[in-house]
Amino acid sequence: MSKLRVYRSIDNSIWKLTFVNDPEALSENDKKLMRNFGEPEINLGGVFLVGTANAYTLPEKNVRVRTDFPFTQNFDAKDTIFSANTETKVEAFEAEIVSRFTAAFATLRANDDTFNGEAIYNV
Repeated sequence: MSKLRVYRSIDNSIWKLTFVNDPEALSENDKKLMRNFGEPEINLGGVFLVGTANAYTLPEKNVRVRTDFPFTQNFDAKDTIFSANTETKVEAFEAEIVSRFTAAFATLRANDDTFNGEAIYNV
């Protein structure tokens, strides 16, 4: 099991989300899977709130779910893109990143280790 913490703050019209993959909560099984199959990556960019009046795009940025966390995303409410409905846009980003993080771990855990173990041959 893994635990993703999200810290929220607003300072001088800058909305901040800091995502922390709690290293104390990372299971030994997840650590082993990462050693065997590699550390999952997620994309922090793309189009958010697709098909709505609040749609916006952030640059593509792939990060590893363990090594590249904590990660902070800032949203400047003075920027034209985020000047209206800022909270809606920030919360949509948070929800999408949590979803991508969850999916990355589900994919990691779906790996079937069919290689490790012992092979016995009668010769």
